[in-house]
Amino acid sequence: MDAIRYYSRTGNTQKLATILGELLKLEPHPITVPLVGPVDRLYLGGGIYNMSVDKHLKAFASQLDPHDVKEVFLFGTSGSVFTVGKQLTKILDQRQIKVAPDHLYLHGLMPKLGNINQRQRAEIKGFARETITE
Repeated sequence: MDAIRYYSRTGNTQKLATILGELLKLEPHPITVPLVGPVDRLYLGGGIYNMSVDKHLKAFASQLDPHDVKEVFLFGTSGSVFTVGKQLTKILDQRQIKVAPDHLYLHGLMPKLGNINQRQRAEIKGFARETITE
């Protein structure tokens, strides 16, 4: 079983999760919705706020059980070039949860203005295709 969870303060990461969910045929949920049962692939996304990953997303990642989550694929959005990857990878490594080498970070999505353009849609499609062919 695969799942998508995200944290989105401004709606940009939610837009990304929705498109990703359509491509993967998965229903994305915010991190407030608990995972049900073991998950082979967890797509976990969030944004960068004030140069850091939100504390709610960090808390969610720190509570993941390595027996219930086989692998995590990270994705995120940001108005700048900072990524959620480094901070979340550190947390997941401490939990002994595998972080996939495939990841997706869309940059230049400013709060409430974050329209996902055609190039970014192609990136999302490529990411989805890479993760399901592994």
